[in-house]
Amino acid sequence: MQKANLVYDAKATLGEGPFWDHESEQLFWVDIEAGILHRHDLNTAKNSKWVFDEMIGAVIPVSAGKLLLATETGMTSFNYQTNELKRLAILENSDQNLRFNDGKCDSNGNFWIGTMHKNLKPRYGNLFKVDKDLQVTLQIKDTSISNGMSWSPDKTKFYYIDTAVYEVWEYDFDVLAGEISNRRTLFKIPKSYGGADGMTIDQEGMLWIAHWGGGCVRRWNPKTAEVEERIVVDAPHVTSCCFGGKDLKTLYITTARSGMSEDNLKLYPQSGGLFSYKAKIGGFKVNCFKGNL
Repeated sequence: MQKANLVYDAKATLGEGPFWDHESEQLFWVDIEAGILHRHDLNTAKNSKWVFDEMIGAVIPVSAGKLLLATETGMTSFNYQTNELKRLAILENSDQNLRFNDGKCDSNGNFWIGTMHKNLKPRYGNLFKVDKDLQVTLQIKDTSISNGMSWSPDKTKFYYIDTAVYEVWEYDFDVLAGEISNRRTLFKIPKSYGGADGMTIDQEGMLWIAHWGGGCVRRWNPKTAEVEERIVVDAPHVTSCCFGGKDLKTLYITTARSGMSEDNLKLYPQSGGLFSYKAKIGGFKVNCFKGNL
């Protein structure tokens, strides 16, 4: 058993969706419910933030200085160097019960993004793909809490988590077409472990899964369904993780305070903080969205 270290005591309501920008050596992540985009600079150890007037379900890199935000009302382009904000006519949403949750890009630069009911109504959401031509296609329908996504190192498998199901699903991935097929249950998550939330993958193909209500990140072997490592976090609601740092061996971990009682917050005052753990095996550089925004 290993333990993560606090990087920034952000006290985020619902910290989520970290990604490491290897060119600028900065970590970006969001506080979904507070509508905040966070940035941690490795070289200066400074933390900065931008506050928006709606929830942000995910943030994805596009190009130098430009990000794609999955805001409540749809996709938004944001240049953090100039503070230019541009609403896009992509996945526009007028349903006040719905929000976006967790998104990543595949190796072709297609953006995969899920939706969910704000009050966790079952099977209210879906998983979509936005391709480089800004065309939207439905990939997985009737999801409850669309969450972790990863692709195998050889790009032949797509891993996906619907937190409410307590399973990790595996699909065949056609890298040329950018399509998934043949869903099966890769392994089940014991409920005592906490729900499977955000996820990343390392260079050995092991899945690092954040466990909501479990106070940890576990390194799962997808071939054997065994836990090979457990990283304890001083926060019960661990939400997501990604690899970063100069060697891509620093596991950055986001957490949440949402839904915690005052007594629990006294026990875990660092909840909502950004944590890190130095892993022996590193991850991969993040894929950027290649659509023309």
